[in-house]
Order: sequence, then structure tokens, then C-alpha cells
Amino acid sequence: MAKIFKFSPSESLGAKANVQAFIIRCRQDLDVLAPEIDWDSHYWKGEVGFTKAGINARKIDPDNLLDQEIIPFAKAYVTYRKAHHPCARATSRSIMAIRCVEPALLRVKGCADISLVDPVVLDQAVAVARDCYPFCGNQASSELNRLVSFLLEHKMVDRVFQWKCSISGPKGRGRTDQEGKKASQDKMPPEHVLHYMAELFANNPQNSADKYVVSTFALLMCAPSRISEVHDLPVDCLCVEVDSSGSRTVALRFDSGKGFGPNLKWVPTVFNDVAIKAVERLKELTDEGRRIAKWYEDHPDEFYRHAACPDVGENTHLTPTQACDALGVEYGGLTGTARKILKNINNPVREFLEKNSIGVDEITLSVLNKYARSRLPKDFPWKNRRLKLKWSESMFCMRSNELHLQRGVSPVIVWGPGASSISSALSITSGTRDMQTVWDRNGYKNPDGSRVSLTTHQVRHFLNTTAQRGDLGQFDIARWSGRANVSQNNTYNHMTDDEYQNKISSFPALKALSGPLEKITANAPVTLADLGAIGDVMAHVTEFGFCVHDYSMLPCQKHRDCLNCGEQVCVKGDEEKLARLKLQRDAIFLQLSQAEQALEEGYYGADRWTVHQQKTLERADQLISLLQSDDVENGAVVRLNSDQDFSRLKRELSATSSQPKITERARSKPAAQ
Repeated sequence: MAKIFKFSPSESLGAKANVQAFIIRCRQDLDVLAPEIDWDSHYWKGEVGFTKAGINARKIDPDNLLDQEIIPFAKAYVTYRKAHHPCARATSRSIMAIRCVEPALLRVKGCADISLVDPVVLDQAVAVARDCYPFCGNQASSELNRLVSFLLEHKMVDRVFQWKCSISGPKGRGRTDQEGKKASQDKMPPEHVLHYMAELFANNPQNSADKYVVSTFALLMCAPSRISEVHDLPVDCLCVEVDSSGSRTVALRFDSGKGFGPNLKWVPTVFNDVAIKAVERLKELTDEGRRIAKWYEDHPDEFYRHAACPDVGENTHLTPTQACDALGVEYGGLTGTARKILKNINNPVREFLEKNSIGVDEITLSVLNKYARSRLPKDFPWKNRRLKLKWSESMFCMRSNELHLQRGVSPVIVWGPGASSISSALSITSGTRDMQTVWDRNGYKNPDGSRVSLTTHQVRHFLNTTAQRGDLGQFDIARWSGRANVSQNNTYNHMTDDEYQNKISSFPALKALSGPLEKITANAPVTLADLGAIGDVMAHVTEFGFCVHDYSMLPCQKHRDCLNCGEQVCVKGDEEKLARLKLQRDAIFLQLSQAEQALEEGYYGADRWTVHQQKTLERADQLISLLQSDDVENGAVVRLNSDQDFSRLKRELSATSSQPKITERARSKPAAQ
């Protein structure tokens, strides 16, 4: 079990001393990092690189690194965070805050001393976050707040202060304006890019890098999945069944993330052959990797004898050329070159030999076997212990440099691709802007001539939206996507308003309903056009009928006084609404009686309330009379005019003529007997 500790700052020491004590304690006492990670290295493979914001984590040239003064704290901080929050992205996210603070410190303080952080520095860090993390500024904001809380809690700054960062998340979440709609559509892959990938798949690329990308993308298109779920597919992931009619159905055995668990995802019929071909191509690409992994499981004390391995004993001293042959290193057939390669400072073999005090002339296959096993993935033979998936059973068990375009493939080192392996081949980010993508290698451009860029998560959005368009049930969409919560379907649904409108208008059952009464009986939506108003949008349902008011132009001016509104529409034959209307008439009659009694007793304002109730009772009687009349056919739309409605035209006519104003006419009418 990993050792962790809770750092307790000293009250008597200053901020700088607490920072130094924290760094020393983390380096000495934390063992949450993989054994192969060297603390002094500026790139921790599989974890994080201590480079500036916007720089690829692997490009650890001196000009790309964080300032040397802040790197020790950065290493301690990300390690401490990983120890207390052991999630997959703990280190990659916590370094975001350091990358934002470092240039701010240099700009404001002239040095990268973390103990000098103050609100002025942090305000500059926010500006850096907005520039360097435009698509995940909210994550950078959260990490900055977390870093500030950490520094204050552990007394690593000289002055206590209050500060909070709040950068909004990506635009489009829940927004209905044009900008929100555009952001929603941007989550979908462009159609022409999907056509490009279909063409690539049909062409069956032969180089390993393109074969991996295209085949993996094909599996992503077969069912909505996360790339981590695809990389954890077993080699026997295909499930093919034939029903009684002879139809073949294909499914993929996934273990869905975020708590859903094992799941059999059925592939759409049109993609059956695509799924089978993609799996076949990936198996062909990774067969040798699985063979090596199985050898390491079954032969712990023997070196893997690949085709180019020297045919000598395990403990026979190898010449430099034989050692290079055993390792699969290209040396041009020259002994001198082979020796230089083995002594190269950047060669991990040299590091292993020096660590074990072995000279170049003392190399044997037994030594190389130990070296190869030191390079095995963490937790070997398990690729995913939780899933009980071994490397020798994994679809994506490869060899080191299997996907590299220049370096030779190692015949003895087991390796597996991660999320960055495919993301860097499909998309252009700030850290991979200069890297060649699969689109670049095969000559594909956007219609405007710009470089093509796509993310694997866009495919997940596309498949979910396609399922919504095809009227797949919400439970089935959630299950197909490996989603534990059905409510999360909404996040991945990018159907437009026009698509919803067309779906409703083209629904066969709605086409068969000719009038509003039939739609009411069938519980179908009633449009404004059905009620004699302008527009195809849905009418608002009220207690007694429908409202045809256009709320996009003006809010309701009647405050739900529907009976006195000229935009209230009733439908003859709707017995439920008629019953409500009769109950409302009885209530109005009671209120009128109380108002008249109050008027007799001289209560202030009772006269105006009496006039209003008289008018309302009159309109209720008129509506009920029409809705019960034998002269009005069922399904007829009934709408009473109202001279009480506000109108600029009425107001101007009243002001320029002798005609009494609306309120005066209402008061002059005799009370109902």
C-alpha cells in the first residue's frame, strides 16, 4: 500500500521554509509514483511533464521547461495531489495551476518563488489561463482555486488574503441563443471528415500508425464509447450471433466507465462488417505484442527469442552487434556504431547497465532479459487488474515504437497506446500543433484549405444524436452509451429546433389528426395554425383552452386573467375544459356577490372590483353558451374579442376623439341583475 502523509506546516517558520520542508518531505516519503519514474527527470512518463503552458509535455528542452525555481515545488505538489486524490488525471490537472502561476510570478515579481503568490499575481495567472486553456478554462479556474487554498492552508505564503477565480465553462451548455446553438453543433464531427475516414478505412492503410488510428476510429463509430474503454477491449471482444431467420448480429464486449460496468454493445447492422474488419486488422497489428507478453508470463527467466535474436546461450557474452540485434536496434552493420549506440547517454540500456554495474562487453541475453522486464508496463501481466484483463489477452497489446513513423519497432518491449496516441493523430492542439496527423499524412484538408482536426469524443456525441434522431428510447441510448444515468443523454443530444419541428409535423399519427379536437383527444400537440393563429409552433395550454399569444414578442399582459383576454381560445367538444369553465363561473359568481356586499358597506375599491367581476362573469357565460350551443359544431374554435385589451391604436383614438376611455365605458355599464 502506498505511503502518504498529511503535511503540517510550522507556525514558527516562514512561508519559504514551509515550502522547502514540503518539497523535501514529498520527495522522501511519498511512493505513489511508478518505480521507473526518476524524480530528477523533467518528464514523468505516464504522469506529467514540467513544461510551460501550451508546450508538449515530452518536449523538455531547456527553453520549454518551467522556471527552475518553481519546478521542485511543482513536482512535490502534483505528487502530493496524486497521493491524496489518486485519480487518473490528478497530476495532469494539478500542473495546470502551476503553469498559469509561473509566468505570472515572473511578470509581477521577477522570479518564480511560489511563496510570493498574492492577488496581483493570481489575477495575471487568470489571464494566462484564458489564453492558454480556452477550451477548459473552467478546469484551470478550479485548479487555481485549489492551489490557492493549499498555499493558504499550509502557510506557504507570507500574507493571508482572499481570492477566488471564476472562469466560465465552455459556451453552449444549456444556452438557446445563436452562440449556444453553434457551440452545441461544434461538438458534432463535420460530415466531410467522416467521409474522409470512411475512405481511409476502405483503402486499408498498411503503415502501423494509420492502421491503428483508422481501425480504432471504426470501433468508436460502431458504438458510443470512450477511448479508454476501447483500449481495454479484450482480443475476443467480438460477439456474433445468428437468429432464427439467419440474420447476423454483432456486439462488442465493453466495460463501460463511470460506474456502468460490463456491457454488451450491439453494433448497428450497417456497421457489422466494419466492426469485424476493424477487429481483424487490429489483431493482425498486435499479434506479436501479445505473443511477447505471453512469453514473459510463461518464461520468467528466459529472453524472448525473436527472429533476429542471436542463437546463443542465455549467459553467453554478446558482441555489441549481437546485443543490438537482440534489442532490435538498427546499427547499420557497423560494430563501432553498435558500441556507440549502447553507450549513448540517451539510451535507456546504458542507464540500466550503469545502474547494475554491467559493462558493454558483459551483456548477455540474461542481462537483456532483466532489462526488457524492467521496461514492462506497470502492474504487468495485468493491463487492467479491475477487469482481470492481461496484456496477453488485450486487443491493444503492442510493442514499443509500434506506431512511431521513424523509430524501429522494439521486438522485446511490451507497450500499449493511451488516449494521446489517437488524439494527437486526429486533432490539433496547442501541444501538438507541429505534429503530423493522419489527415496530413494522407492529404486531407477542410473545404477552406485548413488542416482537419477531430476528437474521439465528437464521435460519441454524433452517435448519441443519431440515436435520438432515430427515436431510440432514452433507456436504450443510455445503455448503448454505457451511461449509468439516463438524464446525461441530454448533454449528448444536438438535434436542432428544425429537426424537432420536422419530426413532429411528419409523425404519421399527427398527420391523421385533422382538427384541434382530434389532437386534444389524442393528447397530441396543438399548433397555432390549428387554432386560426399565425405560426406552426405549439400553442400554450391553459386551464380553459389554449393561448395563442406570441411570447417571443411580448410578455403576457393579462397576468393569467385568461377569461378577459382576446388571445384565449377554446375548442367546442373539449368536455374537460368546459367543466373547468363552469366551476370557474361559479367561483366568479361568488366573488361578485362578495364584491357587491363590500360595495354596499362602503369598502374602498369595491366598485372597481365589482365592475371587473361583472365583466368576467359575462365573458364566462358567453363562452359556456357558445361551447354548449347546438348551432356550433364540435371542433369549432371559439375566441371572444375583448375591448379591454391594451392597444396603442385604441389609446391614440381615445386621446384624439370624444370617445370615452376604456375604463370609463366599463364603469358606465349597468351591473348584471
